[in-house]
Amino acid sequence: MKHSIRFLAAVSASVLLGAALVSCGDDDPAAPPADGPFTGTIRVLDNRFSPANVTIAVGDSVTWRWDGSNAHSVEEGTSLTNPTPLFDSGNKTSGTFGYRFTTAGTYPYFCRPHFAAGMTGVVTVQ
Repeated sequence: MKHSIRFLAAVSASVLLGAALVSCGDDDPAAPPADGPFTGTIRVLDNRFSPANVTIAVGDSVTWRWDGSNAHSVEEGTSLTNPTPLFDSGNKTSGTFGYRFTTAGTYPYFCRPHFAAGMTGVVTVQ
C-alpha cells in the first residue's frame, strides 16, 4: 500500500511539473526573447512581422525572411500613398529582402497587402 501511494505521488508530481513547463513555452519559438538582442532577421509571417519593432545601430542591416504562406511585402512608410519609399521588397511569398540603414532615425514599415490588418513595424536606428 505504501508503495502505491509513493508511486501515485511521484506520478502526480511529474504530471504537474510537465504541465508547468509546457505552460511556460513560447508561441513563436524562433522569435528572440522580448529583452534579448536583435539578431538582424525579422520573420515575415502570415499577417505579422516577428519581431515587428527593432532597434539597431547606424550601418547595420535588417533582413526580412518570408516564413508565412501568403504573399507579403516590406515597404518603408506609414501609408499606402507614399510614392517613393526608402525601401520596397515588392510582393513575395518566399526568400529574403535586406536593407542597410546608414542614417539614424525612425523607419516605419508595412506590408502593402495587409496594411489594413495592421501588419506594420518600426526600425529605430541609433
